[in-house]
Amino acid sequence: MLTFSGSATWDIFATVWPALRKGTIAMTCSPSQSSSRSVAFPERERIRSQLISLLERLGCDVPLDKPSTTDRDAALATALMDSFRKTGDSDAFDGLVRWAGPQLRARVRSRLRSLGAMLDPNEVWQDTIVNIYRYPNRFLASRPGAFAAWSSTIVDNAIRRHLRRSKRDLGIILRDPEALQEQADTTTRDPSMEAENNEECLATASAYGVVLQAYLAAYHRLGERERFVLQMVEVRCMRYAELAQILGIRPEALKMVVFRARKRIHECLQRLLSGTPDKSAVGASSKAVRKSASTTRAARRPLSAATSSAVA
Repeated sequence: MLTFSGSATWDIFATVWPALRKGTIAMTCSPSQSSSRSVAFPERERIRSQLISLLERLGCDVPLDKPSTTDRDAALATALMDSFRKTGDSDAFDGLVRWAGPQLRARVRSRLRSLGAMLDPNEVWQDTIVNIYRYPNRFLASRPGAFAAWSSTIVDNAIRRHLRRSKRDLGIILRDPEALQEQADTTTRDPSMEAENNEECLATASAYGVVLQAYLAAYHRLGERERFVLQMVEVRCMRYAELAQILGIRPEALKMVVFRARKRIHECLQRLLSGTPDKSAVGASSKAVRKSASTTRAARRPLSAATSSAVA
C-alpha cells in the first residue's frame, strides 16, 4: 500500500482520499469490460450534468460541441483538469476522479495484464491519482484529449516506479493501440519524473554536504602557511605575483606551495571518504609508543644497578 509521511503529504492524502473513495465506488465493471460501461448510462448522464453545472459555476469553458460521445467524455475530463489547475477547487478534482477514475483504473489493469500478479492495480491507480493532484501545473489543455494522453503517461511512469521499487524492472515497453492513438505531449515534464528529480537533488545535496565536511577536516590538517596561501588564492582570487611579493618568495615557489597543499587535501579526502586510516596518525602513534617504551627502559636501569650494589 501507499505510505505517507510528513504533514504536507498528510494534507494531500486527506484531500485526495474522498475522491479516491468515490472513484473506487464508481468503478463497477470487470477488467475485461469497456470503461465506458463502468457506470449505467442514465447515471453517467446525471454525473455529466452535475459536472457541467460545476464548470459553469467555476467560470470555465464547457465542452458541448463535440460530435461523438467519446470526444465529449475526453473533453469533459480535460476541462475538469484544466479547471482544477487554474482554481485548485477540490470539487473540480473530486468531479475529475468521479468522471475519469474508472477509465484510469481500466487503463492501469490493461497495462498490468501482461505482468500477471506482479503489481497491485489499486496501488498503481492510487499513485496515479496522487500524482495528478500534486502536479496540476504540469498539465496543458492543448486539445480535447489532452488529459487522456497526459494521464496515460503518468500511469506508465507509476508502473515503472513500482517495478523499480520491487527490483523487478524487466525493461518492459508499455504500448497498446490507445497509447499509439493518443500520443502524450512531450513538451511538458511528467509529474513522476519531477518527483524523482527532486529526490535525486536531495540525495545529491546530502552527499555534497558530506564532501564539504571532509574537505573542511582536510583543510584544517594543513599548516598555517598553507591554509593562508589557499585562502588567498582560491577564495580571494589573489594573483600569484601579488601574493608572492607579500610573502617575500618567488612566484614559482608559491605555486609549489599551492600544489603541495592541494595534493595533501586530495590525499586526505581520499582517506576520509574511503575509510582508510591516516598513515601520519598511525606513525605518530607508533612513535609515541616507542618513546614511552624507551623511557620505561631508561627508568629501570638505575633501579637495577642500585639493586645489584645492595646485594653485593
